[in-house]
Amino acid sequence: MQATARALIITAVLFCSASAWAQAPASTGPLTAAERAALFPARSMIEKGRAIAESSCARCHGMDGISTDEQRPKLAGQRTVYLYRVIQAYQNGQRVDDSMGHAGGFLNDEGMLAVATYYASLTPVGNLPAVDESVTENVPVDDPFGDVRATLQKCTKCHGENGNSTADGMPNLTAQDPAYFKTSMQAYVDGDRSHKMMTKLAGSLDEQTIATMGVFYAVQQPKRSETAATGNELAGRKLAKDCATCHGDDGNADAADTPSLAGQDARYFVKAMHEYREGVRKGKSMSKAAEGLSEQDMLDLAAFYTAREPAQRNVRTPLTAAEWTQRCERCHGMDGNSTDPRFPMLAGQNPGYLEKALKAYAGKVRENSTMHAMADPLSTSDIQNIVNYFAAQQPKSVVYMNLPCAEADAK
Repeated sequence: MQATARALIITAVLFCSASAWAQAPASTGPLTAAERAALFPARSMIEKGRAIAESSCARCHGMDGISTDEQRPKLAGQRTVYLYRVIQAYQNGQRVDDSMGHAGGFLNDEGMLAVATYYASLTPVGNLPAVDESVTENVPVDDPFGDVRATLQKCTKCHGENGNSTADGMPNLTAQDPAYFKTSMQAYVDGDRSHKMMTKLAGSLDEQTIATMGVFYAVQQPKRSETAATGNELAGRKLAKDCATCHGDDGNADAADTPSLAGQDARYFVKAMHEYREGVRKGKSMSKAAEGLSEQDMLDLAAFYTAREPAQRNVRTPLTAAEWTQRCERCHGMDGNSTDPRFPMLAGQNPGYLEKALKAYAGKVRENSTMHAMADPLSTSDIQNIVNYFAAQQPKSVVYMNLPCAEADAK
């Protein structure tokens, strides 16, 4: 494997002007003169780095940079400037790890650069024999709702395959904001809504699952209920004027915590209003509104709202695993082989370490605003798919070429 890895080398071109890095995020910053020089190290610098690695780094990362602990990163072939800045981050407290603070706490800038160039000069080794290659085949066609498909099937009998119910008396789950879906599910758990089966189902689900389910139903195309309404639609239109402030003129609400009523099942609507009036459903404003309605008023309102066309909420469909990896590649290079010395190579990295790192960014344990934004919306399956993909890629060394500026040549 090492012989194969040696043949895989990326060549990257650097220009002498710092303007080439002007678009980089502030957290990464342009290359300093010392960092640029370290991309073309002398043998003496690498040897110095080797001596430091032997005394301070090898116990955890190995002299060959191939850590056998999945929770620790491989360093062989990693990008020089990235390694240097990471050691700096541990030294100044931006990253916290007792073992790293102890190992690199005594190093000056020259020592940090030297050990970074040593590990960057080593041949990277991938995980191809250790990682199931079949995971990469699933990445391009990955289902962003894969985590909740089994749970969604439990809802199909009552609410339809995509949340548009065809059963009389059952609500459509489409056209609602995920925030309202979450509030509704929590209401069953807290006893603010009474329904034995729903209380049991909602109580068995974790917060992430409920949130993902809410997004799934929000991004489906909503349809009007197919069940018949027995009330008077015109009478309902007049009554609905008092509801428009919260639920919209046509039953399509704008607020995330307010349900849209357009296209909703008429029988379900009347049942919900009864529950508010009787105190079975908790909701101060709705209980007060329901108290002033007669039975016919409820039927008429139901007839008006069920005839309205429901509008899909402005919610983005989650990215597939392939789309996530493509976003990662903007900074980390094709298949995770970065050509920018400031960004780490992800290809062939220990999967346990990749997973730990992504969770640290999602939890804002590590400082990096760009990575916080990237990692925050990731689900458990998103993280696993990203990890599996990059861990299974072949890592490649990088060789830099420093080209002079045209302006300098002209002078």
